[in-house]
Amino acid sequence: MKRIYMILVLLLSGVMTYAADVKALEEEAAKMYQEGEYQKAIDLYNEMLSDDLESATIYYNLGNCYYKQGEVAKAILNYERALLLHPGDSDAKYNLAMAQKSTVDNIKVLPELFLVRWYNAFVTAFTADQWAYISVFLLIGFLVVAVLFFHATSISLKKSWFTLGIIMLLVAVMTICFALKQYHRVTDRDSGIIMTPSVIVRGAPDNSGTELFVVHEGLKVQVIGSLGEWYNVRLADGNEGWIAKTDLEKI
Repeated sequence: MKRIYMILVLLLSGVMTYAADVKALEEEAAKMYQEGEYQKAIDLYNEMLSDDLESATIYYNLGNCYYKQGEVAKAILNYERALLLHPGDSDAKYNLAMAQKSTVDNIKVLPELFLVRWYNAFVTAFTADQWAYISVFLLIGFLVVAVLFFHATSISLKKSWFTLGIIMLLVAVMTICFALKQYHRVTDRDSGIIMTPSVIVRGAPDNSGTELFVVHEGLKVQVIGSLGEWYNVRLADGNEGWIAKTDLEKI
């Protein structure tokens, strides 16, 4: 028992020390940013990310640092990563829109049906964890309603609890599906940002492939496939082609 207690104390001590170190790095990075030492702040934020500490706040702050340095593509990349982890961050959305105004390409987005657009906006309004919490709450509510159903003394009351229980169960299943969708959105990461000033998109995964069109740094594309050192990408307007993997960084 004493050995288990010592192990728990050591683990807790390690966690507290790690948290203190991270907080110190965050404070130092924020100080560097306020003093205009943007590259030093970038180095500190990247140090935190190198410790597998992925955070929407860190990505957002990195985006601000890169934007201040005029590195628009890297700013867009990090704002997109922040929104991937925290879709509802209005500050990241605003700063992303500002950074995108500095890009060269003006790609017309293919029109979507209203219901599709509404559905995507609704699902991405919460993170996978938030949807999971909602589903757990609904499932607990369903169990409570089930208990009330079995203890109800009248037919009308049983019908009411039964209807409410079915609704809660169906909504819980929907939120679980939304949580899984958001989880795969974060883990699959099938979008990327063009990082090279000017990139020729080719018709085949080879430097001798037909030149289809040119894109520029800061443009967001969807990665729909890969072959060797090439990505098959799709633009928001539906155009597709191949670019070298070195020209793109996944979100």
